[in-house]
Amino acid sequence: MGCCIRFPTELESERLMGLPDGWTKYGADGREINSAQRYRALGNSIALPCAEYIMAGISEILNQ
Repeated sequence: MGCCIRFPTELESERLMGLPDGWTKYGADGREINSAQRYRALGNSIALPCAEYIMAGISEILNQ
């Protein structure tokens, strides 16, 4: 039985990272960014839900 690996699309990757749909689609100059660069940007980022959880824990400790 053959197996296949399916990589997530750019849109799915943005959603997994907690970003809005199309967040990495356009650059600051308004031009569309190619797929490889979008994946690189997403790979070099931190998932927003994780960052929010960590920051909330730090805030809770500091405000005791």
